[in-house]
This record gives sequence, structure tokens and C-alpha cells, in this order.
Amino acid sequence: MFELTQLLYFVTIVEQGTVSKAAEHLLVSQPALTRSLQKLEDELEIKLFDRKKNKIALNDNGQLAYQYAKKILEMADNMKADLISYERSKRTISIGSLAPAPIWGLKYLFHNEYPEMKIEDDLQNNADYLLNGLKNEQYNIIVLNYPVDNQDYQSIELFDEQLYLSLPPAHPLALFDKVSFADLNGESILLLSRIGFWNEICLKHIPDSHLLIQSDENVFNEIKRASALPNFKTNITMKRSQDLNRIAIPIIDKEAKLTFWAVYKKENRKLFDFLKKNLKIDWEKI
Repeated sequence: MFELTQLLYFVTIVEQGTVSKAAEHLLVSQPALTRSLQKLEDELEIKLFDRKKNKIALNDNGQLAYQYAKKILEMADNMKADLISYERSKRTISIGSLAPAPIWGLKYLFHNEYPEMKIEDDLQNNADYLLNGLKNEQYNIIVLNYPVDNQDYQSIELFDEQLYLSLPPAHPLALFDKVSFADLNGESILLLSRIGFWNEICLKHIPDSHLLIQSDENVFNEIKRASALPNFKTNITMKRSQDLNRIAIPIIDKEAKLTFWAVYKKENRKLFDFLKKNLKIDWEKI
């Protein structure tokens, strides 16, 4: 039976036009390429080329064989890609999330439940993008701020995250025990760029504020320590780290509180149904 390499050589000869050009393209010798082509013809028991002095031309048999060879090589490539993807899916969990905290929490839970598996994560602020990624198996599990009403998907409530304003005691807003986005609109506020959907909420509800957006967390923390600028914290980030000489005031708008839902395909229930348990996340260890 012929081999995939023989088909590859045959297709390359057809597409390059000559054996010499095909040999140069494939980085093999011309004699090796000629022997491969002759062996393919012997195994197919037909001639693929009409041969003349110093020239070969594809005949009718060769035209048909070329179409089949292209399909077989494409199927072989797809088979390899699908098998690699399947093997990877058995060893890797890919998370897509609207916010950082669910990524931290799920990675903590998955590392405890599946210590041998690799965990990948992706932060996005677009729910449609995440849903499409779940559908196309870019992600194994996604986190949204709402459950998905779809018979093929399972939605599990994870936890709530509440937005706070963090600021030094000398700041005028420190006199309040709670604030609203309206109170903050127009203020200069320090903001991290990689906070997912929280960024969209801030940009929407305090449009007149001067947002000093920082992508580098080290620079962000340095500016925070050296200035009186307010910044945002959440009930979860406050558990992970405490800011000295700063107080946290809750933001009372309903948009300042998100309930996160894990969403995955029901066909993956064996992997993720353990999330239905009343699982505890030790945020201080994350």
C-alpha cells in the first residue's frame, strides 16, 4: 500500500511543475523523488504521467489521483490536529472568564481536584466571545455574570464579588460609609487595565472621571503607595492582600456587585460537576 510521503511527493511534483523544482522544495534528491513516484505508480498499477524526453506531463489518471491525494493529505492533517487537540483536552483545562477573581478561584479548585492537569486561562470582557469560545471548544469552561439557558450547557453559581473604593483616610470621600458611582464621577481614579468586565462597568458609570489606567501591576502599586489617588478593590481582592493606611468603602450601585456563574457543556459534566458541591475557596492562599 502506498504511503502518505509518496502522496506528498506526488502532489508537490504536480504543483511545482517539475521533479527538480519539487526536489528543491522538499529538500530531497531528484533520484529519491523519482523512485518514490515510480513506486507509487507500481502500487497503484497505473501511470500518472506521460513521459517524454526530459519532461513529464500529468495524464488523466494523474489528474484524478491528484484530487484524491489532496483530499487524503488534508484528512491526514485534520486527523493529526484533532488527535493532538483531543489528547491536550484530556490533560488541560482551559478557562475563559469575564473577571480575574473567578479565574483565581477555579484554578485553586482545579489544582486541588486535578493536580496532574495543566490549567490555562483567558480574561475577556465580552460574554458573546466567551460563549462562542465554549461552543467551539476554545474553552472547556467559562465564567459569566449570568446563567445560560441552553439544554446543552450546565450553569453553576460560584460566588459574588462586590466593588469597593480604596482610598487614604485623609481623602474627602473617606468620611462616607458608602459611596455610589455618581459620587465618584469626575474624580481622578487609579485603575488596573486587566480587570475584565469590571473595566466596562467603571468606564460606563463614571464617564467624567479621569481614569489613570495602568497595565503594569507593580507600577500601579507604586503609584498607589505614593499618592492619595483612590482605586478599586473588591471583597475578594481585599482577602488576598491588605492595603496599609487605606480604607475600603462599599459602592452601593447594583452594578457594583456581580454574581459569577460557571458554564460548561453537559458532555463535560464528569469533569466539572464537582463544582455543584458547597466548595470553599481559601482566597488568602491564592
